[in-house]
Amino acid sequence: MATPHVSAAAALVIATGIVGRRPSPDAVEKRLESTARDLGTPGYDSRYGYGLLNAAAATQPPAAAKRRK
Repeated sequence: MATPHVSAAAALVIATGIVGRRPSPDAVEKRLESTARDLGTPGYDSRYGYGLLNAAAATQPPAAAKRRK
């Protein structure tokens, strides 16, 4: 079920314009990765990847997203 959740979060990031008017796929990916809640070993790991998707943080302005982590 991860794919539908990530796809929906990516659509929200694009719709909010948080990473620009016409963001590249890389920009959306980086936004989702940087706002995910880290699980397991700090940073990327083979069990949890970048962590738990956080759509609320991904669609907030950068300062607000950092406070919510």
